[in-house]
Amino acid sequence: MLEVTKTKKDGHLKTILFTLLLFTSLFSKEVCITNFQKEVCSDFELRDGVIIKSSISKEKLKEKLNRPLKQIAFLENSNLYLVDSNDSLNYSKELAKKEYIIYAQPNISQTKEKSLQPSQNITKQYNLGKIWQSTQGKGVNIAIIDDGFNIEHEDLQGVHVLFSYDADNKNLDSSQKLNIDTHGTQVAGIIFAQHNGIGIDGIAPKANLIAIRQTTNITSDTVLSFTVAQKVGADIINCSWNSPLLLEPVYDIIKYLSKETAIVFAAGNNHKKIEPLSIEASIPEVITVGATQKYSNYGEMVDFVIPSGVTSTKADGTYGNFGGTSATAPIISGLLALKLSQNRDKPIEEIVKILKKELHEN
Repeated sequence: MLEVTKTKKDGHLKTILFTLLLFTSLFSKEVCITNFQKEVCSDFELRDGVIIKSSISKEKLKEKLNRPLKQIAFLENSNLYLVDSNDSLNYSKELAKKEYIIYAQPNISQTKEKSLQPSQNITKQYNLGKIWQSTQGKGVNIAIIDDGFNIEHEDLQGVHVLFSYDADNKNLDSSQKLNIDTHGTQVAGIIFAQHNGIGIDGIAPKANLIAIRQTTNITSDTVLSFTVAQKVGADIINCSWNSPLLLEPVYDIIKYLSKETAIVFAAGNNHKKIEPLSIEASIPEVITVGATQKYSNYGEMVDFVIPSGVTSTKADGTYGNFGGTSATAPIISGLLALKLSQNRDKPIEEIVKILKKELHEN
């Protein structure tokens, strides 16, 4: 009798476990892709289209693939293309086998990890009062890739917006459109808040703003955002965010652009050592900015470590605390803009060395 009962219970448990496993497999969002020649699996959201890297021309690719595609980035000896497909995972695997394609990856969406924490007086800390007597960043083009911007804020109305672009909607309007559009205005305030006797004073208020709104983190849109910044002539690109996973197409466009453009990334706020090829901040050519606070990511990849916590402009038209490495990144972008405006004949690597030396001495 006991044996029969035990058998029935075991059978019942097996049925429950099988049902749970079946349910999990049916509704699991985990997707596996090839990235830097390794398989990585996560809850990626698949989007239409496959991103390929190829050294052959767009016309030849069209002829070989016999389907619509568009070029989304120019690289040194190859380019990135977005190929139409409504089955991006399987089609990427098919394309990866072709000899004329360097790699193929499904177009996916990741969450953006923005680095928020709560103010220090940066004017005094960096002796900006003296620097502003000779330069306020005039002539330097700074792109901010972030969510929407409230350029109608009382402290941002005088900013010279060189270009405005929405990578989500593919139009020339980087203004706020959703409730999540709050971060970009805070980042912009640190650099661009006007010296108008109200609110706060930005580090480089006379620089030109290239405002690029990107609330999603779809691979092709991220590549497009960097391409737009390059085409408009950005000297500095500020990114106060990271992706959970660094993807090859994003790595390629950043590595290529960094030859002539200072690309500044927040280190992140996970109190972790930044490992190679893990997040955008791990790219050697990137200028990675951490914070002295314990929450900051750290490691040899980090170029600057400075105190965080400032007052900045808010999307609702007011002011408030803004911190984390989301705030330290634009501080360094603003300081680089000031140095660049005074040393137009020097390459960006030398400008970075000058700034590192000055900050170390202070």
